[in-house]
Amino acid sequence: MPGKHSLMKAQDKTLFAFPLLLILLVASAAGALFFFTKKFEESYIAAAKRDVMLEARFIAELIEPMLSVGDVGRAAEYCDRVQEKSRRITLVDAEGRVLADSGADKEILDNHAGREEIAVAIAGAPGSSTRFSSTQNEHMIYSAMPIDATQDGKTNYVLRVAIYNKDLDAVISRVKWLTLLGLALGGISVIVLVCYIVFRIRMPLQELQESAKRISRGNLDVRISIPEKGIVRDLALPVSRMKEQLKAQLDRITADRNDRENLFSALSEAVLLINEERNAIYFNSAARKIFNIDESTTQFSWRRCGSAELLRISDMAFSENRSIETEVTLDCSGTPRSLYAKGCIVIHDGERCLLLAITDMTNLRRLESFRSDFVANVSHEIKTPLTSILSAVESLSDGALHSPELAGKFLKILNTQGKRLNALVQDILSLAALERRELAGKEEFELFQLDAALENAVNACTENAEASGIELCITRNESQECVGDARLIEQAVINLVGNAVKYSGGSRIEVAQERKGKNIVISVRDFGVGIPAEHLPRLFERFYRVHKERSQKLGGTGLGLAIVKHIAQLHGGTATAESRPAQGCCFRITLPFSGFGEA
Repeated sequence: MPGKHSLMKAQDKTLFAFPLLLILLVASAAGALFFFTKKFEESYIAAAKRDVMLEARFIAELIEPMLSVGDVGRAAEYCDRVQEKSRRITLVDAEGRVLADSGADKEILDNHAGREEIAVAIAGAPGSSTRFSSTQNEHMIYSAMPIDATQDGKTNYVLRVAIYNKDLDAVISRVKWLTLLGLALGGISVIVLVCYIVFRIRMPLQELQESAKRISRGNLDVRISIPEKGIVRDLALPVSRMKEQLKAQLDRITADRNDRENLFSALSEAVLLINEERNAIYFNSAARKIFNIDESTTQFSWRRCGSAELLRISDMAFSENRSIETEVTLDCSGTPRSLYAKGCIVIHDGERCLLLAITDMTNLRRLESFRSDFVANVSHEIKTPLTSILSAVESLSDGALHSPELAGKFLKILNTQGKRLNALVQDILSLAALERRELAGKEEFELFQLDAALENAVNACTENAEASGIELCITRNESQECVGDARLIEQAVINLVGNAVKYSGGSRIEVAQERKGKNIVISVRDFGVGIPAEHLPRLFERFYRVHKERSQKLGGTGLGLAIVKHIAQLHGGTATAESRPAQGCCFRITLPFSGFGEA
């Protein structure tokens, strides 16, 4: 530490004692110069003031007609266009506001009402002064002329003309130079001092200042230049250490923020931070999706959330300073959503905010409703054959078993309803298996020949079709090597052909498979009675039947087409139907060739 203090003292002597000695020498020389240059300067300035005053009066008379008709812009433009380097023209209003300036941007100039010459001119008399201009960084001679544009005896504008004092400075500099020739030693010392200050102090300080500016603008990767020795080194070293510490802290903060952003973005729940002005100052991607917030939006007005109940519980949380938990309905874009909201009051950046977590329960509620309906439908469908079976068994127990005619009748009922119940259970199990497969994805898919699978399905249905007097044929079957579940594709085609055999009432069924663009289309067409248009949107719903009594009579379960739809969806495709009364129906399974399709 003593060494450091002694170093600072040596630097102080260099920076302050030696310049003081030189200042005393220069002051002595300046005293000698003062007497010889003073009178010359006074006479020069007096003459210059007269010339500038005449010029100011002349320009004022030129622009006064413009100002009298209120054309301030034209007058200002005239002043701005003055190109003479030795002149500077300024136009100000009676309040001192700069309207035009030929030497500087008027937008950066302050109010000139306090300038000596302008203050005199605003009072109604021509004014002049000589001083250093911080704007032009020059000594200047100013003359200001009042302008009574309204001819009411009041000054409305002031026209100021200024000339640079370069000529006078040049003459005085020459005189000083001749005198300073005798002070060569002092001049050399000054040069040495200036070089030292520039290269050892000023330039390193300037580099340090530039580095500090970059750091203040957020560029923490800037390299701070540290001199090998000198005063600036002792300043640059702690600044460099401070920059490194700041960069390390900022990196940690940025990493923490990114981790938080990634965490919140990965959440399926919507997370929002709402301030007391009811603005959401933070929200994750799930919140953007639920409330339809644009990707470019960084702040969202919570009053536009679309739910009066959410607003009410938010206000309650702020007013009562307590946690909230409720389930609300949000009608956004015409689609109702069930939301479970839970939040609490937290302090963020010194202000109270509501941290709100929202879970979209729409699919869960829809699934609960769907399962409830499905259970009700299954119960209803099972009840009919089960009731028939129980009735037949009861009748047989009551003595019908000893009557060959009645026994045969009830045994036929038991056989028919048993088969129907078995088909219903098998279809329900098939649907359950398909739903599990949809959740599991396509892990069990493998390569198979689609044309061979179609032939197998048609062959399985040929006997039943011929027994019903229906011609079943394949009209087109392109060779396709695909990835999927061949057994499920066969089942889907069998279901469609079986439906056509049972319900179409036609005499011919055509099956085709071909590639169309990026899709593979499997179609089953019949030429029977057709299906009314109002039934087409619901054909693939579970337990939906166009003719319920006829379907039950023929042993239909109401799940065949639903199974077809799920098989198509499992393979990334769709199932559709089109029909015209008395012209038959066409059922299509459309599967994407890429992904489903191409091996």
